[in-house]
Amino acid sequence: MIHGSTQAQSAPTDPGDPLLGRVLNDKFRILEVLGSGGMGRVYKAMQSPLERLVALKVLNPQYSEGKDPGFQKRFFMEAAVTSKLRHPNTVTIIDYGKTDDGVLYIAMEYLEGQTLAHLSAQVGALPWMRVLNIAQQVARSLREAHRVGLIHRDLKPANIMVLNQEDDHDVVKVLDFGLVKSFLPERERPPNAEITQAGVILGSPLYMAPEQARNVSDPRSDVYSLGVVMFQLLVGRPPFHAPQSIDVIFKHLNEAPPTFASVWPMHDVPPEVEALVMRCLSKRPEERFQSMDEVLEGIRRAASAAGFSGAFSSSSPSLLTGNGMSAVPNTGSGSFSGPRTGPLPVPSTSGANTLSLGGSTPATTASPRRTLPLALFAISLLLGLGVVAAVSLRSPGPDPVPATVARAPEPAPAAPEQAAEEDELAPLVPTSDTPARASIQLLLGSVPEGATVTYEGEVVGRTPLELSVPPDAQGHASAHVTFSLEGYQRASAFIGGEGPVVRFNQKLQKQQQKKRSGSRSSAGKDSSGYKDDPY
Repeated sequence: MIHGSTQAQSAPTDPGDPLLGRVLNDKFRILEVLGSGGMGRVYKAMQSPLERLVALKVLNPQYSEGKDPGFQKRFFMEAAVTSKLRHPNTVTIIDYGKTDDGVLYIAMEYLEGQTLAHLSAQVGALPWMRVLNIAQQVARSLREAHRVGLIHRDLKPANIMVLNQEDDHDVVKVLDFGLVKSFLPERERPPNAEITQAGVILGSPLYMAPEQARNVSDPRSDVYSLGVVMFQLLVGRPPFHAPQSIDVIFKHLNEAPPTFASVWPMHDVPPEVEALVMRCLSKRPEERFQSMDEVLEGIRRAASAAGFSGAFSSSSPSLLTGNGMSAVPNTGSGSFSGPRTGPLPVPSTSGANTLSLGGSTPATTASPRRTLPLALFAISLLLGLGVVAAVSLRSPGPDPVPATVARAPEPAPAAPEQAAEEDELAPLVPTSDTPARASIQLLLGSVPEGATVTYEGEVVGRTPLELSVPPDAQGHASAHVTFSLEGYQRASAFIGGEGPVVRFNQKLQKQQQKKRSGSRSSAGKDSSGYKDDPY
C-alpha cells in the first residue's frame, strides 16, 4: 500500500505549474508531472479517501468551452463512453469531471511498467512468440471497444504499456483512447458524439492506416495499426519511414510494405507470422482481417502453423537482452563470434527532433533473432487539412505490388461465444513430428554471481549453474529463466541457441531508490532523454 497525505497544499510545489500540489474537486491531490501531449498533461495524483495513486489527465485550456463551443459536452460524452470499457487489457477510467474554475480532467488507473516504444528502443526486435502474445492482448482490448462502437485511431507502441509483473508472462494495457471515434450509424449516434473535430486528421503517421489520411476510419483501421506495431516489434522498425511525415503518409497510401527479409535478412520469423502481419497491412480495408475476432483467429492459426500454440513467456524489462547477456553455442575453444549489427536506425519524421540510440549487440551465432540494436521511437503528430491537400496533390499511381510472402489462411467464421472462449491459446506444445533429441546444457552465469535461477516455476540453483533443458521442435535451446538476487532487480530472459552447450550471462541491475514526488527534471523523459509519453 502506498501512503500519502491528501490534504490540499497552500501553494503549488512548482511555481511553473499551478496545478502541482492542488486538490481537484476534493478528490485528487496532484503530486508530479508524468507526461504531456497535445491534449494536455498527465499527472501522478493521490485519490482521497482511498489513498490510491491515479494518473490524472488534465485537458489543455485551449479546449475550454469559450474557445471551442460544444467541446465540454463532447468531452463528457466521450469520457462516459470510454469509462464503460472494462477489459483487463484496457486502461481503466476511474473518474472524470470539471472544477469550478473550468479544469477538465480524467482519472485513470496508475500503471507501473514501460511502453512498447521504450521496450523496443531498449532491446530491439522481440521473439515472434512474444509478439503474438502481446498482439493477442491488444486485439482483445480493441475488440471490446469495437463492440461498443469505438475505434482507437492512435494505436502505436507508445500507447501500449507492458506492466511490471512478478509472473513470467507479459501483461499489457492499451492506453489513450483520447482520439476514439464512434463508427455507429448516425441515427444511433448521440448529437456531438465525438471529441475530435471534423476536417482534422488525428493520429501518428508511422502507424496510421491509409484511409485515415483521408479522414476516414472504421475498426479495420485499428487492424492496420496493429499490423504496423507487430511489424516493428518483429523486425525492429516500422514498415515505412521518411524524414517528413507527409512522405510517410504517402508511403502508407502507395507503397507495399517491405518483406521482413528485405529489412533484416537474418530474421527467423516464420512465414505464417509474416503473412499474418502483411494481411493486416493490406491497403484496401476489405482485404484485411475484418474484425479483431478474425485477427485473434489469424494469430492462433499462424502460431499453430509455425509449430506452437500457447501463452508465450516473457519477462521484466531486461527480458530479452539483459545488459551484458550473451547466448552462444560452445565453440570448444572458448572463443566468441564478433558483434552483430542489425538494421539501421529509423530516421526521425520530424526533422528537428532526431533521436539516435544506436550500438552493437552481444554476439550470437545460435539464434540471430534474439537481439537487434536499433533506434526506435514513437511519433505522435496532429495533422491538419493541409496534409490532406498535400496528399491529394500527389498522383496515387497504380496499386502497389504486394510483397512476396505467404498468404495468411482465411479464418473460419466463429460464433462470438466461441471466439471469447478460444482467445487463450492452448498450452505451448511442439507440433513437429521430428524425433526427440538429446537435452541441451545451459551454462548460466550472472553479474554478480549467486543469483537464484528459476526455470519452469521451480528454483533450480544459483549462478554459476549448469541446467539441462529439452530442445524445441527444431532441436534448439528454448528456455525461459529468471534471475533474482537481493538488492538487484529481478530479471527474466528467453534463452535460445543451437548446439549441445549454450552459454548465457545475465547482468543484474541494482535496485534504485524511489524518487521523491516532483523529482523529475523533464516531464515524459527518462535519463537518456527518450520521450516516452503513453498518455
